[in-house]
Order: sequence, then C-alpha cells, then structure tokens
Amino acid sequence: MKIFVTGGAGFIGSHLVDRLVSLKHEVVIIDHHKAKKERFINPGARLYKIAIGDEALEEVFEKEKPDVIFHLAAQISVTASVADPVNDAQINILDSVHLLDLAAKYGVKRFIFASSGGAIYGDHPVRPTPEDLDASPLSPYGVAKQTVEHYLQHFSEQRGLSSITLRFSNIYGPRQQMVGGYAGVMPIFISRLLSGEPVTIFGDGSSTRDYVFVSDAVDAFVAAMNSKVTGIMNISTAKETSVLELWNAFKTIHGTDHVMEHAPDRPGEVQRSQLSAKLAQEVLGWKPKTSIDEGLQKTYDWFKER
Repeated sequence: MKIFVTGGAGFIGSHLVDRLVSLKHEVVIIDHHKAKKERFINPGARLYKIAIGDEALEEVFEKEKPDVIFHLAAQISVTASVADPVNDAQINILDSVHLLDLAAKYGVKRFIFASSGGAIYGDHPVRPTPEDLDASPLSPYGVAKQTVEHYLQHFSEQRGLSSITLRFSNIYGPRQQMVGGYAGVMPIFISRLLSGEPVTIFGDGSSTRDYVFVSDAVDAFVAAMNSKVTGIMNISTAKETSVLELWNAFKTIHGTDHVMEHAPDRPGEVQRSQLSAKLAQEVLGWKPKTSIDEGLQKTYDWFKER
C-alpha cells in the first residue's frame, strides 16, 4: 500500500516509517522541516518538505494518491500551547482539518490519528482511565487533540472516511529530542546525567505518567492500520511511574548520584496519568511488550552512544 506519514521524520514517526518500509509498503513522509530539531529519514521512503496546512499539499495528494494516512505531525509542547494557544490551534486543529479534507477528497481508505490520552483525560479521578469516561483537558494542546477527534467522527459519518484514533500515553525511547522546547523528561534527565548539570524537577516529583516504549507504539499503529475497527482507543501500559521514580531509575542506570533542584509546577500539566488499555487488547490484539526497566535502559544506551 501507499502510505503517508505526517511528521514521519520525527521521533515516533521515523520509527513508524522504518517499520512500514521493512513491511514493503510504499511510504511517503510529510514533514515541514521548519522546527530546529533532529530528523531521521529512512532512505526507503520519499520525503516532501511541506506543512500539512500548506495549500500545496493537495498537489502531493494528486500526485501520490495515498491509501493510508498516519497523522502524527503536531505542535507537541503542552507548555507552548499554554503560552501561544492561537498557534497551537492553527497547527493542531485547522491544519489537521485541512489534511482530513484532502484525505476524504482523494479517497483515502484508512486514517490513523495519533492523539494524546494523558492530555485529553486531564487529572481524571478514575485510573486506569477507560475511553468511555468524560475527558477534561487541562491545556490547549489537549483541547486541540480532542477537537480533531470530533472532526474525525464528522468525516467518518458525513464523508465516509474510515478512521481510528489512538490515544497514546507518554511514548518514550531512542530518537526523542534531547534539547529545546520539544525535549521530553527522559532525554532531559539523560542529558543532565551525561553532562553533569543539575536536573530540575517541577513540583515535588510525585506527578505520574503512563510510559509506553516507542516500538510498542509502532506495533499499535500497524495493528490499527490492519484492522477495520473505528473509533477511539487508548494505547498504554496501565501503569504509573512518578517523576522521582523515573529520576532514581536513571541514576541507578548511570551509576552515580546527581544534583536535583525543584521548581514550581508548570501550568497545564497533568498530575497523574494512567490509562486503561483493555479495549486495544480486546479489539486490536495489542499489548505492550517492553517493561519500563528494559525501555529505560535501551533509551539511556541510545543517548549515551550518541
């Protein structure tokens, strides 16, 4: 099949592209290349340096005529969405709707959207949180993700676009951004350990996330593509790990103690996140394979080697 992967040169997208190329699919990467971050481009895929909101994207659709679209391209910083909600809405809502409109117009057979369970559910009192409970996003980023989910339902009902939304918990692993506004907590911790710089923990360190390793996330993407199931489902481990637990685990892997500082909590950040993955296991036959200890070691080793 011919497959578009938006954001296919980034952290998660590049892993997905690698898998799809290995499965002998014809893969097209849509990535704007504007942000100052490292890209990972599989030589077996074709690359278009274009934003999903660019009017010229229709020319790419006209030329390539994709069968499947994986939509991962996004403004991914919760903090940036709070600071500039207009820009977040432009990229994560309006540009996504532009992509959906083209997908429906050109007869795309399957649309897989990478949403965010942690950002959409907010600090939900029910944990592990299932898909059928009300969501309460705490940030414009979460609001945008949920809005696109509603648009997906519209395009499915009114224009026949077969789609599935995967609400991922926090994905981690090799190729995460190590510096800048898009850096995740794990790359930041590793970079501080390797450089000897102090690490800053926001709040008291008790906030939790549900961490899923990137190869397991890719397994979920492929399962969703091969399924006819529509709707929304969580992709997670259903386990909580606090910031302090994460920091202590990396210190153990690194083998030394380290200076830690605290700073106030950042606005828009969820305090506890733990998602139920029962539906994905039942419907997609998916479940995580990588333990947190194994995943942290693989992530640390990759960054250390670089």
